[in-house]
Amino acid sequence: MKNKTAKQIVNNYKYASAGVILLNIIGIIVGLFLLKFNALIGIALIVVLLMTAKSTLKAIRERTVESVLYEDLDAEKFNEIVSSGVFGKSTHHKLLAAMYSGDHDTVLSLTEQEMKKEINPVKLCNSLYKRGYVYFEREDMDSLKEVVREFYKLKKQHAKYGVIFENYSVFEKYDAFLDGDYQFIVEICDYDLKNDSKKSQNHKLTILNVSYYRAVALYKLEQYDEARDAFHRIIEYAPKTYKAKLSQDYLSKIEANS
Repeated sequence: MKNKTAKQIVNNYKYASAGVILLNIIGIIVGLFLLKFNALIGIALIVVLLMTAKSTLKAIRERTVESVLYEDLDAEKFNEIVSSGVFGKSTHHKLLAAMYSGDHDTVLSLTEQEMKKEINPVKLCNSLYKRGYVYFEREDMDSLKEVVREFYKLKKQHAKYGVIFENYSVFEKYDAFLDGDYQFIVEICDYDLKNDSKKSQNHKLTILNVSYYRAVALYKLEQYDEARDAFHRIIEYAPKTYKAKLSQDYLSKIEANS
């Protein structure tokens, strides 16, 4: 997808999806026709088509429009794709585009709206994660502290969701940043990078985020040579994300301190 424009990728997705839908419609018509001769085969065909249609469309979406961010790490192009309206009213995709292109105001606005109407603790936790993500990038530690406090409060109130809350280990890192325990952050980031699951769809985004936390911690420790190398790797790894711009800003600070 790297050599295609956002418009071309969107069109490919639409054509592929339309093809799947058309084939399913034809298949269902055939299934209805077969009902007259063999009800069991006709019903089985219709059920299989209905069961596989959703997963097939999901796979097409992942391999076309979503892969621009998850695989190519091209936040700029993904933002164009989201703006085209291909995802409809999906807040999830709007938030992803905003987070990785540095549109902080959109992230805060959308998550605020979500939290006003949401009562599911897991979804509330996800909104808090996105708000913390923005405040960390902004270096707004007072707001980040409030988000971390809300997360642990939510976790305590809904202990039965403990396993799910454990997936948000990023709050452990935020806590350490707030306490100034930067060496601990470097250590847990090294562990996360070594044990990252390459099977998850957001594998590359996880590497990007953890690498950035690690680089910032090295900078805070005044280990400027290691921090410089870490920020350079982030820029090379994901040049079309907001993390690359932030990394360049840190490199300028390092050069100023040299």
